Amino acid sequence: MKSVIYLFVLVFPTFSAIIGKAQFNPFTNERKLFTAGIGISDWGMPLFATYEHPVADNVTVGGRLSFQSKLETHIYKWKHNIVGVNARGSYHFNELLNAPAEWDFYAGASMGYYLWNTKYTGQGLFVYSGQGKSGFNIDAHVGARYFIQDNFGLSVELGGGSVLAGGTVGLTFLF
Repeated sequence: MKSVIYLFVLVFPTFSAIIGKAQFNPFTNERKLFTAGIGISDWGMPLFATYEHPVADNVTVGGRLSFQSKLETHIYKWKHNIVGVNARGSYHFNELLNAPAEWDFYAGASMGYYLWNTKYTGQGLFVYSGQGKSGFNIDAHVGARYFIQDNFGLSVELGGGSVLAGGTVGLTFLF
């Protein structure tokens, strides 16, 4: 999964040199952001979708929905399914950093709930199904987006304190 992050780190400058400026401003005309992608985790490969809406200059709020599954096979089988629902807010540093128009740099925090379901299948007919580490969480994130076009970009985000703790890579759409 580290190779995916390295790929994005190498791809961003390449797109910048080839495509030029995309004239991005997430706060123009109340444009909303939708990001979908994959995450990095010890508990399977999370899939996620994030929605963000501008509420003030340089501030967005929204939510994230994620799902991941992991199968552990030893002598017995453990299957973990994790669904996360989070509310989140971000501050965008573009103006403060005087960043080029195609870049979006941000940081923020989120709060949510993870429903963790575990199913165990042992020898014979023994089956266990129940909740694992379900509960509330608070985490922080820092990220960057590079917009290839006015309404489409690539994103990389690092976070901590949640099941998606390693970070995410994804595609962002403006509408």
